[in-house]
Amino acid sequence: MKTLLKQTDVLIEDLVKLERRGQYEEALAELEDIWSDKTMAPKVEEFEPRVAGELLLRCGSLIGFVGHNRQIPKAQEKSKNLLTEARQIFLDIYDPEKIAECETYLALAYWRSGETEESQTWVEEALSHNLAKDSFARLYSIINKSLIILSRKKYEEGLEFCKSCEDDIYENGDDLLKGCFSTNFAIMLKNLGYLPEAIKKYELAKTFHERSGHRLYLGTTQNNLACFYKAEENFDDAHRAIDNAIQIFSNIKDRTREGFALDTKAQIYLAGGKLEKALETIDTAIEVQLNSENSAYRAETYLTKAKILVALDDISAGTLALLEGVQIAKANISEEAAENLAREFEAEIIKKTKPVISRIYTETEFLTEDDLELLLPASIAHYRHFQAIRIKNNHLEKIGIEPGMLAIIVNEKIAKGDLVAIVELKDDAVRCGYYDEYFGVVCLEGMGSEPLLLNENEINLLGKIIGFCDPKKKVDGKLEVKPI
Repeated sequence: MKTLLKQTDVLIEDLVKLERRGQYEEALAELEDIWSDKTMAPKVEEFEPRVAGELLLRCGSLIGFVGHNRQIPKAQEKSKNLLTEARQIFLDIYDPEKIAECETYLALAYWRSGETEESQTWVEEALSHNLAKDSFARLYSIINKSLIILSRKKYEEGLEFCKSCEDDIYENGDDLLKGCFSTNFAIMLKNLGYLPEAIKKYELAKTFHERSGHRLYLGTTQNNLACFYKAEENFDDAHRAIDNAIQIFSNIKDRTREGFALDTKAQIYLAGGKLEKALETIDTAIEVQLNSENSAYRAETYLTKAKILVALDDISAGTLALLEGVQIAKANISEEAAENLAREFEAEIIKKTKPVISRIYTETEFLTEDDLELLLPASIAHYRHFQAIRIKNNHLEKIGIEPGMLAIIVNEKIAKGDLVAIVELKDDAVRCGYYDEYFGVVCLEGMGSEPLLLNENEINLLGKIIGFCDPKKKVDGKLEVKPI
């Protein structure tokens, strides 16, 4: 039996360094002497147990990473088998640090294949060991647990978990661990609406990953920054960030994350109203993801396509796209994951068809209020998207709109004599009146004793006023709109 040779010790140290920089294929190449044929088991029989276990652990972790990135069939099963074998060796010689490391990599392998419940079980097992505060296995398990919570969309639970571990990670972790943790923390914050705090964590993650030299995770950070900019409706910066991410993933031949980043780009197009580009991009994402073992990514990509098709008013095609995602989730993840997809799609349908006020103004200023759902009479029930003005003056009382009421606006073609709302660009003053226009001058009548005359390039026409409602009076929680 071979003893622990210095060259083996150096090899293992080099493998860890390469892995922690994201150079997984280079690391696998270093193992050619014991694992030239990846269809067979690594040849570790001649090594003493501790070395054999370490080599199996490294083989298992690396094939998991490479298989995920390159979409190699059955790679995660191979990873799980090797890690399980390595764990058994470390159980036999009882090395808690290495047992926990095997378990957290097992959690990651199950997460990659979308098996979140099994992943959760393994990460909790890894965290059950009494390890030192600066233990890599312990800190990596914390990060993987935050990743698993995130993938289950339990954002409030995840935020509480991240807050409880924040000092621990930043005091004891290296740049790689701090970067991964900051990324997961930022996503929790963003999804719960804490956008200023989220951007600080994203920027931290970017700084840490620039230091760590891990290009894959730097690309992931760019993807997440793109999502943040999308939420802020800063679409130019969002596209720049996601294009950087796609380029990084393409350069390192990470097809799985390249597909995921293309999904993000499609969502940015969707949020910006460029629906045809969104559909074209999501179809490319689905094609790239075709051989991915990450069922969660694939299912989410079909959900994105379903949302795009709903936005294009093709509900039937959107439903079929959703069913593709649901089938993937049911077969490979869980019933809960499938139900979550269905609920998201249902919310998208409701948002598409439910009439709400998206923005409220007053005469002379803007207001910020939550969406208000409307109860529409049959004559205007075909409208879906509304804005409103809270009336402060009494010049519309003759048609029933009194001070304090909301005048309901729709965006449609304006004709002479229509009751409209405009915004003066110089001071954002909002005004209502009967519309007329001639030679570049807009006239609003009914504003008082004299008509209001404005140059057409000095105003923004909000739309036509078609009805009104009293915000103090609701029917089943909805505002009852009366047509004009």
